[in-house]
Amino acid sequence: MTGRKKKTLWIIAAILICVILLGVYHDRRTCWGSNDFDTFYFAGGLAASGENLYTHQAFKTTLSPFLYLPFFAILVAPLSFMHIRLAAIIWYLINILSLVGSFYVAIKLISVKGDNLKMFLEKPYLIKAVSLVLLIIAWVDNVSLAQVDFMVFFLILLSLLAYEKKRPFLSGIIIAAAGVIKIYPLYFLLYFLLKRRFKAVTGFIVGILLFALIVPWVVLGQDNFNGSMKSWVEMRAMPHLQSAGDDTRENYARCESQFKPSNQAFSAIIMRYFMQDSKDVVEWKTVDFKYKIYWPHPLTPKQVDTLIKVLLLLVLLISYAGLDYKRAYRDNIYLGLEYSVIFLSMLLFFPMVKSHTFAPMLFPLVVFNYLKTTRGEKQLYNSRWMEKTFWAAVVLYCLQAFRYMQVLGAGCLSIVLLWILFIGMLRKEKKLRLES
Repeated sequence: MTGRKKKTLWIIAAILICVILLGVYHDRRTCWGSNDFDTFYFAGGLAASGENLYTHQAFKTTLSPFLYLPFFAILVAPLSFMHIRLAAIIWYLINILSLVGSFYVAIKLISVKGDNLKMFLEKPYLIKAVSLVLLIIAWVDNVSLAQVDFMVFFLILLSLLAYEKKRPFLSGIIIAAAGVIKIYPLYFLLYFLLKRRFKAVTGFIVGILLFALIVPWVVLGQDNFNGSMKSWVEMRAMPHLQSAGDDTRENYARCESQFKPSNQAFSAIIMRYFMQDSKDVVEWKTVDFKYKIYWPHPLTPKQVDTLIKVLLLLVLLISYAGLDYKRAYRDNIYLGLEYSVIFLSMLLFFPMVKSHTFAPMLFPLVVFNYLKTTRGEKQLYNSRWMEKTFWAAVVLYCLQAFRYMQVLGAGCLSIVLLWILFIGMLRKEKKLRLES
């Protein structure tokens, strides 16, 4: 056996050992009830038995509340017929397939004919190793907490692949399926509208009707479906649809999640920096005095709400101003940069960003590494400001390990820096294409 084959076998063995150990850890957390799989498992059982998915006493006592639309409970219902440990193993395997599938589809989206995964074994090694570590951290958190973010991200990538393969109606259907599980994939509906891909929009409308209404109504029955949807709207939708009040207590449902130090959402950081009377929120009272941020001229909740909307509108305008609306479909370099900007701006719109929700960062990191390998000899992707911006984003991402940096929004700032980086790269690529 050659040295190269031995090295490959050692790498495979190490990966298998890590996968097995992480699987054991996932199993133990499921048995201890310290992740969300027991909630999904129980909700699947309620869907199978035709009961209301949101009002069961177990969600008020022993389990975390079920926050998703009924369609997701129907998806996991088959697992409820198994023992919870076997169901947890299957859930873990689905998470592994989601990571591998996401990486594969991302490569397929941006690579030209003849490119393959071997390019990720070429220089620059440090950038690729660090990028891999960041992705593994986000994925491990996803697995340990039994979350669905990599599964949803995989669906988004499949939708984009269908779109690039000139199957826009199917692309809209897949985005709708992802959007019924988590709301943030619906951000791509705006992309399809601005691109005037009306077949994709039609597919999305059909998908929403199918996954949000028709399938749950058929499976749960009319009475249970009506009751479940009413409970979901009251629990999840109404707190966010209400206009901001004058003080923190009137906005408690919204502020409670925004003031959690672990929340790295753009809106949460703005709220923590600028809002007055944060002492009324229990989550903020638990933060040590030295970690608190005091803005010299604090704003009321209404003013902060307006500020957040203005800043997010600015992000939206800048992101979509750089897109090429004449691009028909396939143009791998520009495509990678364009989708990276969309993914990063989408992350800035998330109302709740924690370590496991960084899954969409996989795509821009893959694109950055791909461009550094295939076009690194050009000054376009070798400039110092790009390298420095990338490493600054990496450092800020890692600083989330410290509570003080969480409060300051290190994770959010890492997303902002990557967003600025890809906006700049997109503009340079556009300029290069015009010159050529």
